Amino acid sequence: MNKNWKRLALSCLLMAGGIAPAVAQTKATLRIDAQTKHQHITGFGGFVCSPQFTYNHMSDTEIRKVWGKGSTLGCNIMRIYIPIGDGTTSGNQRAWSQSVATAKKAKQMGLIVFASPWGQPAQWKTNGTINAKNSDGTTGKLKRENWADYAKYLEDYVVYMRQNGVELDAISIQNEPDWPASYAGCLWDAGEMAEFVKTYGRQICCKIMAPETLAVSDNYANALNRTDVIDNFDIYGGHQYGGIQSAYKNLGKKGKEMWMTEYLINWNEIENNTRNYDFNKDFFNFFSAINTCMLGDFNAWVHYASKRYYAMLGDGQRGSTNGAITKRGYIMANFSRFVTGSTRVDANWSGNSLESSAYISVTGDSVMAVMANTSNDAVALTVDLPFYTQGGELYTTSQTKSLAKTLVTPEEETCRPEVTIAPRSVSTVLFVRSRDRQVSNMKGSVTRFDRINDMSTTKTTFGAAYRLSNSTRTFDHSNPLISSQTTTDRGWVALNDRYSELVLHVKSVSSTMNYSSALTTLIYVNNQGEVATHNYGDMDLSRRENFDLVFDLSSNTLPDGCQGVISITNNNWSSKLTINFGDVYFRNIGNYSAKLTGTYVADDSNVLEYTSDAACTSLDMTGVTGLPADLPWLNHSNKVVYVGAESTLDADNVIKSSVCKSLVLTADGGDFRPASAFTAEATSLMVNVEGCRLLILPFATTVPEGVTAYVMNDADQTWTSIATIPAHQPVLVEAQGEVVFHGAGEVSYAANAATGVLRGIYVQTPLYAGDYILGQQDGQWGFVRQTSATTTLKAFDAYASLNATEDFIPLTLELSTGISTPSIATSSEGAQYYDVLGRPLTSEQACIKGRLVIVRMANGATRKMMVR
Repeated sequence: MNKNWKRLALSCLLMAGGIAPAVAQTKATLRIDAQTKHQHITGFGGFVCSPQFTYNHMSDTEIRKVWGKGSTLGCNIMRIYIPIGDGTTSGNQRAWSQSVATAKKAKQMGLIVFASPWGQPAQWKTNGTINAKNSDGTTGKLKRENWADYAKYLEDYVVYMRQNGVELDAISIQNEPDWPASYAGCLWDAGEMAEFVKTYGRQICCKIMAPETLAVSDNYANALNRTDVIDNFDIYGGHQYGGIQSAYKNLGKKGKEMWMTEYLINWNEIENNTRNYDFNKDFFNFFSAINTCMLGDFNAWVHYASKRYYAMLGDGQRGSTNGAITKRGYIMANFSRFVTGSTRVDANWSGNSLESSAYISVTGDSVMAVMANTSNDAVALTVDLPFYTQGGELYTTSQTKSLAKTLVTPEEETCRPEVTIAPRSVSTVLFVRSRDRQVSNMKGSVTRFDRINDMSTTKTTFGAAYRLSNSTRTFDHSNPLISSQTTTDRGWVALNDRYSELVLHVKSVSSTMNYSSALTTLIYVNNQGEVATHNYGDMDLSRRENFDLVFDLSSNTLPDGCQGVISITNNNWSSKLTINFGDVYFRNIGNYSAKLTGTYVADDSNVLEYTSDAACTSLDMTGVTGLPADLPWLNHSNKVVYVGAESTLDADNVIKSSVCKSLVLTADGGDFRPASAFTAEATSLMVNVEGCRLLILPFATTVPEGVTAYVMNDADQTWTSIATIPAHQPVLVEAQGEVVFHGAGEVSYAANAATGVLRGIYVQTPLYAGDYILGQQDGQWGFVRQTSATTTLKAFDAYASLNATEDFIPLTLELSTGISTPSIATSSEGAQYYDVLGRPLTSEQACIKGRLVIVRMANGATRKMMVR
């Protein structure tokens, strides 16, 4: 033990500097862009009337829970099954009569009703049965010579239903023509489906839906998009089971509506067990199925069975209550009750914690957003509206709530109301316009710090493929990201700091099949310089646009540390992903710089977002005109603003032509990270010191009067007092109360020096287990070891990286006086006096007025005292 270590017997443990509990991301902003409009939302619904569930099996009360105005679910689309006839008029009508009663009730309620055929008369099929595949494996298609018969069969059904009071809104050609079912069905390839639609589509006096395939696949969509086919059908229908590709959108551009007409998630079938519905396991995949289609420009979403344990109403099985609305029903209601008849609009997120879609009413005076929070933390959500509002409504479905309504009542009229989104929930927010916002032509853009493009490689032979930001890349089993290397022979991307996450922002993605990345694996270089891998599992890309893929690099996931990355691989063989990336970057808290252009408008969405977001530390306004004389949001903030040379704005933290007249920083003012270095005519940093603290400054300064500063020698961890503090040098300061450090000259940001013992930071940084921070134990200042990653360190602080395992390591100090064993001041009662670092004081030192001293009584008791 070093001879300068001194121990005092205080009974408490105190932490110094800026320490805060580490919490998950709990803030987010949703910006609703009403100017960028997408598809009209025709509605939502479910399937009834099939032999599997018996015809007319839902009671009038049950139907009115699911469908119609005033119903709990608010659905407006009903899909019915076309019972299979025998090909004769009388035989057909006997079969068809089974579906009349429920369909008639639906039309009386004002619902949209469409019908889907599973099978045809057996004698028209190539396999001689109504099934798509016989038990011997023989598959069945509709004989060419019976195509005209089948067209008349569908026309006759439309007429029959009309004569019985049911005017169908659409009729489908075939349910799942691409699935060789062992039950009723018929196979059609894409060319056959297109040819039938072309030839017979307009011979049926009803809107035509096609192809209702198991998957929304490109081959059927492309076949129907032929110029000689497209005018002969009205609605593109498809099922979600086999994934959703992208060619169907070309039909939407030509005026066709896109409907998802069947989907179910049977967890027992998937997991091969008999468990009951589990909200925490099952709620998000159901929400995501609907939301994926909404984001994919579908006009309608229709579930399979409406009454089943996995559906909107329970049937008494698997823990469901017969006739009662299930949690899935309430999740659907979060959409169907509020967005039917509206138009989807762009919804842009700041923060990646929620998944959502947004909508605007026909009149334009209301906006809605439906979102899911899959985390265990509540999210404080700011909703940036296209207008001002005096209030709104929040509807929450969670394990304990079912479409529970909460009024949103801001204190005053606002265009950015705040709501709390419950953990593990689906929520709908609705706001009504009170007045318009000021028209703004301002544009905003964000650039993330620590982009992978800006990192260096250890060898030039590594290549430049790692520069993913703002590029388009193919990603599958033979096309990795970052590089194709698996060793360090050609080098790696070296990290210039310790980062908690690697973030890949996806602007858009397309896939040849499924929107997922299987067995996604990071190949990296650990802190020992060895190649290591971590499998992050299957990553979901079904959001398709504007989302983040996040790789946790912290010690929670990579306990061996990460000093560099080599490659990201996956196991996709059929699903080739083409990804259009935005910024790809490393982060701890996630700071960024922003740029604004145009004429300044105080309530512009970009202005409000960047100025209120603590993560935005640097704002380029050199392209902004009409700046006011004062920027209130800049007060008491560590943000910096760059303005044009002609600007008359003269305020603290404003940089003009690379010069800042006055840079004013505070330890509580948030993170400090300018986009570029500048010269300051005057600088200051105010901190509070209770005895001592670690500190780092972005400018050089002279140690203020009444303050003592020390630097550490990394080799032996001894301390030396200094009179001036260099920029970016972590120091230990001894003082009491508020201290202001003044300086001038060059100001810049420096990354955490990962090679030093003391590591200073200018932005909030998560601490890892094994890190050391300054604290007190039994009155002795020293380094306290962190046992878990539960805290973050605030700006202008520092932590220590020590090759040690002790819970507490006392400070070692080389006294500036050069006295190694000073005489200890002792009172007549035997009390001894020490400074706040636990160093013994001489009689002269102990009598300095205003000095805080620690007194150890003769009996061993200790107390703090101010000399007066």
